[in-house]
Amino acid sequence: MNKTLYSFLILILINFNVLAQTQTISLQPSYANQSFFSLENGEVANLDNTDWDLAFSTATMSSSIRINGGMGTELYLYPLGDTTDWNSFNSSNITSWLPIHNSDTNWFLGAFDKNSSSMFDMGWGMYSMITHYVTGDSLYAIKTVGGDWKKLWIQQLANDVYSFKYANLDGTNEINATVDKTNYTDKNFVYFSIDQNIVLDREPISQDWDITFTKYITPVQGMPYGVTGVLSNSGIQVAKVDNLSDPNNYTDYSQHTMMSEMNTIGYDWKDFDMSSFSYIIDSDRCYFLKDLNNKVWRIIFNSFEGSSTGIVEFNTQEMTSSTFISNLDGDISSFNIYPNPISDNYLNLIYDNSSDNTELNIFDITGKNVFNKLFEGNGFQLRSINLPNLNKGIYIVSLSSKGSVLQKKLVVR
Repeated sequence: MNKTLYSFLILILINFNVLAQTQTISLQPSYANQSFFSLENGEVANLDNTDWDLAFSTATMSSSIRINGGMGTELYLYPLGDTTDWNSFNSSNITSWLPIHNSDTNWFLGAFDKNSSSMFDMGWGMYSMITHYVTGDSLYAIKTVGGDWKKLWIQQLANDVYSFKYANLDGTNEINATVDKTNYTDKNFVYFSIDQNIVLDREPISQDWDITFTKYITPVQGMPYGVTGVLSNSGIQVAKVDNLSDPNNYTDYSQHTMMSEMNTIGYDWKDFDMSSFSYIIDSDRCYFLKDLNNKVWRIIFNSFEGSSTGIVEFNTQEMTSSTFISNLDGDISSFNIYPNPISDNYLNLIYDNSSDNTELNIFDITGKNVFNKLFEGNGFQLRSINLPNLNKGIYIVSLSSKGSVLQKKLVVR
């Protein structure tokens, strides 16, 4: 191959940054929505975040309950007695009670789990080694996301069913409710709206997302404060890297410790500039995220439009190889595809083959061959392919020549 053309193709391969993708999500004005995002597959769900008050853990041996603090739900432990005072609940001095907040480092330490005093004290109730039930021993006042005040008693978690009741502060309009977590074991939480008195199945399957963009409460200068930021899924690890001269070309993730705290990305990748009345992104920072499949991704934030639109733009790039190779000593020595994901019918291939013949096959997730094409010519190749109309989903792009087969995962949106 002509040396100039070869150098040009190498320059394309390096500078096009085939694995880097610019992502955009919107939380809507006033950050009314919550976005669940997969580094592999993009946005998984974008949901109304103003329709729930309580989130009940579905995990085995977990009794954690969170509140929708970021969107306005407030929780107060009743300081004047225990569950025997349900009928004599006195809220006359409620303005002096101290609010309780979710942890923003651990998903399974919710507001109701605070104030634990012993191993078997779950916060809202006591765990029995005999029955394996958690029995509620505390009363609460709760302000719903809709602004209504209620008294609340989480009565029991037994056989994976949460039982609780709530009423107006004066005892009227008492409602008994249950949430069966066995119906939602593939999710982290199942949700409940006190305002609507309904169970909500709103969260994606836990294996399907890595991070969520949302409003939450966190300590700011020692005081609980509502922020908009990014929380990572349970099991996800993240490293924050600061003081980089060029984050877009920094790839050495192995030099940084991955943290399991869910707020490692958090909210402080942006600052509000009063002079321009806009958000400024920290330009010398990147994050490395290890997903549930042990792939490592780099995240760099580009822009944040604030509460007028809730739009966030950021770049993602996989640091670990996504190429599957059946013969490292085969004729094809390198293979890449771009763009990925694709939203139209055009796909580009870059590969280096010492043989004259190369075969391209694309398979859907059932193994069905949806595209086949033969190429002639050896050396470094850049091919533009016009694909048939493919349904949204995940495909395997397979490039083969004699004894070697290289495959890449392709996402069609």
